[in-house]
Amino acid sequence: MAALPSLPRAWWSTDLPGYREHPQPFATYSAFPYAELPPIRRPLDPELNWLRDQPPVPRSLGHVDSGDAVPERRATSAELDALLAGTAIELPAPFRTFIADPEPRTRVRSAALCYLDLGQFVVDVAGGGSLVHFLSDQQWILHWLLYVGGDGSEAVVVTETPLGFEAEEHRFARFDPEGDGATVCAESFSEFLYRFWIDNEIYLRSVRNAANEPPLTDEQRRYAEHFR
Repeated sequence: MAALPSLPRAWWSTDLPGYREHPQPFATYSAFPYAELPPIRRPLDPELNWLRDQPPVPRSLGHVDSGDAVPERRATSAELDALLAGTAIELPAPFRTFIADPEPRTRVRSAALCYLDLGQFVVDVAGGGSLVHFLSDQQWILHWLLYVGGDGSEAVVVTETPLGFEAEEHRFARFDPEGDGATVCAESFSEFLYRFWIDNEIYLRSVRNAANEPPLTDEQRRYAEHFR
């Protein structure tokens, strides 16, 4: 059974110039129907070797000192262990690998200047399970969190609410799937990481000022042309 079945499914992302347009003009993000996403045609291994095989990219999620958004927390293995101390949360192996090893994140970049941040605390989910924040965009429009159920289920949730933080004199430490606005954007962290990586590569290689960018790979082109 899919995790968090009461939540809608959609892929929140930018447009892909020439391939996938925003339903409404001038949007930063749109919710693209999950059922219409391209299939993932490569194996996604827990060690993230599929991602390590990609070339490093400028202004990646690993280059926190060079970009416009420098988080207070660096999303390290030590930070993750401290965050989970005293809990029984069992994280999926790909997520632990991505946080523990600084190399894979140097292959991932963001058109919206997203950055890694594990947040200030774990979020309890009404009905069971936990959310661990791991990504925000620069303007704090959207936040992405890993959901882990007590039965080992997982998903990635995207929301406008800064879950996992104290903000505006409020502690966002609890999430109710029945009442709090959020969307499942991927059924696993591996799926999210792949789609986030390929979406941003397609976008950044396709925009008008992409003269210094390499052309789309065959894999990226097939993925993008699925939307036409």
